[in-house]
Amino acid sequence: MSIGFKNKKSKTKASFAPSIDSKDITTKFQEYFTQVKDPRAERTRWHLLTDIITIAILAVIAGAEGWEDIEEYGLNKKEWLETFLKLPLGIPSPDTC
Repeated sequence: MSIGFKNKKSKTKASFAPSIDSKDITTKFQEYFTQVKDPRAERTRWHLLTDIITIAILAVIAGAEGWEDIEEYGLNKKEWLETFLKLPLGIPSPDTC
């Protein structure tokens, strides 16, 4: 054995176990964003603000660089997004305000 090298324990853990499950994360995320005041006029609220915010954040994390990318992300992930978002009128279009 080489002199000066000891068998050190790794400082990183071999595996990662989340402390809460994804359902809890989704619930907490939705609870937080339902507190955001919706600045849109009542007559123009076709989509839920929490759905728009959630899709936008997830899309940007995935690399979206604009509203068209956000819509494309939403359309591509629609089946999955429907498991935790309401999406009463589907995925919002890029010109949704």
